[in-house]
Amino acid sequence: MSTAVDSGAGGARGGRPAPPPAGAARVLLPVAWCAWLLVWLVPTLLVAPHLESPPPWLTGDTAPAAVLAAAAFFLMAIWPFWPVPAMRRQCDAATERIGAARIGQSVLELVMLLALAVPFALVAWSVGGASARAGPLAATAGGWVVFGLGLRMAAAAGGRAAARWLMFAAALLCAGPLALEYVAGETLGAGFPRLLEVSPIVGAIRLALEGWPEGTWPWVARVALWPAAGVVLGLLGWWRRKQRAPRQAGG
Repeated sequence: MSTAVDSGAGGARGGRPAPPPAGAARVLLPVAWCAWLLVWLVPTLLVAPHLESPPPWLTGDTAPAAVLAAAAFFLMAIWPFWPVPAMRRQCDAATERIGAARIGQSVLELVMLLALAVPFALVAWSVGGASARAGPLAATAGGWVVFGLGLRMAAAAGGRAAARWLMFAAALLCAGPLALEYVAGETLGAGFPRLLEVSPIVGAIRLALEGWPEGTWPWVARVALWPAAGVVLGLLGWWRRKQRAPRQAGG
């Protein structure tokens, strides 16, 4: 009987071991999210008050920016790839379609994460002495949602190799312009403000804290660029699923 059970569990996947249960990933997601936000707030809340002359990035004024940067990086470079194995298990065995139920589950996860971020945001804005701007904050969160969903659909449709490359690209897009700006400033004494705007982290911070931008390029970089990229990635993922469905049904 054990042989039959083993063949039923592993044979359907060609002898591969069964993936880990999805429940653990769902439980760990909110825990990891809250821990990630807290880690970014700890230096400002606990370390800076004990320093005689804290550096600019440790002052209380930077608390809102720290929460925004943490949320942007997590939702654009970590969250889209977190549940891909679970999504693949839930997809139809023949076509592995991403249906409305899977997209709805993703949206619910994002709503949960954004709701859990509210206490951290309240603390950060209180420490920083800033006033929240409802419209720009909503636009920032909306951009995260659209881009993250697009990345998740593209990663789920492309398989593990595509997910790894997409994760690397998302992390590079978030941190690359910041690193380049820092290196250029330290070595050449020059800055690249237009390139810096490309970073989703920088765009999110400036949109949420400074309000609606002025000028064509800031508007595109902070408001339109990454939601549009998310739509394109989502359409590519959907098209990839459609292309694979006839082959899997026939094979």
